[in-house]
Amino acid sequence: MQTVRAALRWASEQLSQAGVESPSVDAERLVQHALGATRLDLYLHLDRLITPSERAWLRDALRRRCSRIPLQRLTGETEFWSLPFFVNDAVLIPRPETETLVEAALARLSGAPRPRVADVGTGSGCIAVSLARDLPESLVVATDASAAALRVARINALRNGVGGRVRLVAGDLFDPFGPSARFDAVVSNPPYVRRDEIETLQPEVRDHESRLALDGGEDGLSVHRRLVACAGRHLSPRGWLALEVGAGQSGPVAEMLKKSETFEEVTRHRDLTGVERVLVARRR
Repeated sequence: MQTVRAALRWASEQLSQAGVESPSVDAERLVQHALGATRLDLYLHLDRLITPSERAWLRDALRRRCSRIPLQRLTGETEFWSLPFFVNDAVLIPRPETETLVEAALARLSGAPRPRVADVGTGSGCIAVSLARDLPESLVVATDASAAALRVARINALRNGVGGRVRLVAGDLFDPFGPSARFDAVVSNPPYVRRDEIETLQPEVRDHESRLALDGGEDGLSVHRRLVACAGRHLSPRGWLALEVGAGQSGPVAEMLKKSETFEEVTRHRDLTGVERVLVARRR
């Protein structure tokens, strides 16, 4: 029989040998999940013996994590904006840097009465749900071309208590909206990886994330162009467009917005690593 302490050490060693980036952190999360325990419980009971069924789950999860399947795919769970989110193969795993997009949108909408927000390409629903939670009088309409992704977003909206204020609609970008649909803000985290860079990504991303959610075309900005071209038709006067971008893309997207003749007041927001991650512009 193995103790929790020994299991943590063993798991960390296995992950380290496989080249996993954060072996100790991932070992801790996997042991927690195997035991159904909180982090505090884990360290309060380091000498507790692991049952055969717990060890069997942990062994299988370690084998899969060592093959570079993302941790969140194994636990079915991630945290975003301090909220729990279910994830599966149908959606991109939410990244911490996307919280910069939520912050930027909230800064513009916090004083607005009953704001209407469109989250275009919602995926897991992390942006839509986070905005709905922090804007309790808002209505958020979230679109995605994938029916499977919308099912995940629905689970997350219900789980986080905003199922009645997050409306999910199927379709590509703005296609689900009628010509009269108007919003106080349009937000989007579109695909922005250059097609020729996908093969250079970490195995967790390259091999286990949806290509549709990654591939931004030849220069990484093909979807951004479509969003900038169409968003103005669905924004209220003086409404906001907020877009996530990849490293090094803020300059080209800022120029795109300025040349569109639809937007002004273009600002850039850095994420916690210092990357200019979000562009916000106002409809003229």
